[in-house]
Amino acid sequence: MKRLILTCIALLGFTALASAQETFSVLVGGATTNRSTYLGQIQLGRLQANADVCSRAQLPATCTQAQACTALLVPGGAACTAAQANAANARIYADTLAGREAFVTIEMVRLGAGAFLAEQLRREQNTFGIWCRAATQVQKDVICTAAGLVAGCNPCP
Repeated sequence: MKRLILTCIALLGFTALASAQETFSVLVGGATTNRSTYLGQIQLGRLQANADVCSRAQLPATCTQAQACTALLVPGGAACTAAQANAANARIYADTLAGREAFVTIEMVRLGAGAFLAEQLRREQNTFGIWCRAATQVQKDVICTAAGLVAGCNPCP
């Protein structure tokens, strides 16, 4: 039962993320920080992400997008699109402004979004747990039967 509730919560959260796309800017450093340090970290992260894809494809760390897509059997093969490579987790980020922007958007923001969603899920589970421990058996039975389980189940974490 707990898994069913958690799965529903997680799916609703991902649906909300997919429903809207926005364009935004990322501030790199400030008046008192060294911008080259941040840019260097982004460059290092881009190279590491590329090397990880190449390694999974059993290719040298400097493999190309065409080589990675071919080796990882991405639809489109050597001519795979960025969208096809992204979907297969086989993206090679070029050392261009567009490549760095894609890396920041896809890799860095996605990792931050995952941590954010995990925290939101933890909070929702905590709130549900507090409510559930205070709920009457009749209220719990409503949840059980709504989930297709027999009345008397224990939906509380």
